[in-house]
Amino acid sequence: MGRELARLHPHTVPHQGRTRALAEILRQPGVIVAIVTVVFAQMVMVTLMVMTSVHMKGHAHPLTAISLVISVHALGMYAFSIVSGRMTDRWGRGPVIICGSGILILSCVLAAPSNNLLPLLIALFLLGLGWNFAYVAGSTLLADQLSPTERAKTQGFNDLMLGFAAATASLGSGLVFAAGSFAILGLVAATAALVPLGLGVWWQVRARRN
Repeated sequence: MGRELARLHPHTVPHQGRTRALAEILRQPGVIVAIVTVVFAQMVMVTLMVMTSVHMKGHAHPLTAISLVISVHALGMYAFSIVSGRMTDRWGRGPVIICGSGILILSCVLAAPSNNLLPLLIALFLLGLGWNFAYVAGSTLLADQLSPTERAKTQGFNDLMLGFAAATASLGSGLVFAAGSFAILGLVAATAALVPLGLGVWWQVRARRN
C-alpha cells in the first residue's frame, strides 16, 4: 500500500529529520501550491457569496429565496467532503485542485449575468462545491509536505492567510459591487480562480515529470 501511494503521489512524502523553520517551509513548491490554492479558493468563494444576498434583494427576491440560495451554497461547501477526500486520495491532489478550480470558474461565470432564482441556485451550489474540492485537496497537499512537528505552526499560518483572504474578499467585493455590478464581480472572481487552476496544472505536470 505504501509503494502504491508513493507511486500515485510522488511529492507527498513528509519531511524527515530536523524541524524546519516556517520561512524554510514556505519556500517549498508543494507548500506554496497548497497555501495559494486554499487562499484563492477562499477569496473566490467569499467574494461571490457575500454579495449574492444583496444582489438578490436588489432584484426583489423574497427572503425565502435568498435563504434557499445560501443554504444550498452551504450544502455544496460541506456535504460532499467525504467524496472530495476520496477523490483526492484516488486521483491525486493536483487533479482535484484543477477540478475544484474549474467548478469555481464555472460557478462565477454562471452567476455573473444571473438575476433569476434557478441560475443563482445552481451557481451558488457549484461555488460551494468548487471551494470544497479545492480546499480539501489543497489542505491535504499541505499536510503531505510537513512532518508532524511542523504541522501546527504551518497550519496556523495557513489559517491566518485564510482569515486575511476572507476579510480582503469581503471588503473588496463590496467595493466592486458598489462601483460596478454583480456581473463584474462574478468575472473578477472567475479571473481569481485561474490562479489555483494554473497551480494545479503546474503541480500535476511536475508530478508526472518526476
